[in-house]
Amino acid sequence: QVVYFAHGLPALVVALAVIFFGVRYAQPIYQKLPLLVLTYVLLLLPAAMGTIRAGVVMSSPRIEEAARSLGAGTALVLRRITLPLALPGIAAGYVLVMLSAMKELPATLLLRPAGFETLATRLWMHTENLDYAAAAPYALGLVLVAIPPAIALVRVSLPRSEVRFSDPVVQSLTTE
Repeated sequence: QVVYFAHGLPALVVALAVIFFGVRYAQPIYQKLPLLVLTYVLLLLPAAMGTIRAGVVMSSPRIEEAARSLGAGTALVLRRITLPLALPGIAAGYVLVMLSAMKELPATLLLRPAGFETLATRLWMHTENLDYAAAAPYALGLVLVAIPPAIALVRVSLPRSEVRFSDPVVQSLTTE
């Protein structure tokens, strides 16, 4: 539940708190990529955790219990049952984090190393100077880079018509 704390705060507030931490306690990594990555983790981990948790909760524990009662070990149950059932949630979390990181602006502007540019920061710089013609290619680039993950997110979130497993133990458990 601690992970969700930063999610309720504006990204600017989290970035300023990380700057305070970096200046006071982590001077060697201040304005370096590791501190920016830490900030992204603080800001974006709740989105990943939510989708992963939803994917895991949707899987029935009865299937896992049945597989264990039939002699499958914990590692086999994890690999053949739990992970395939949770994979759509994990994939959705990955895509959501990727999309959010691409458009994250306040933390990137405040914590990026010198010379580190993203599509969002370049877009912001040009629009701040009212140079919309120069900003347009960066906006188009951001849209084009965001299309494949958005399509993947839609595909992951669509309901499955049929779940297939290659393990005979799981096949015997899922057939009625």
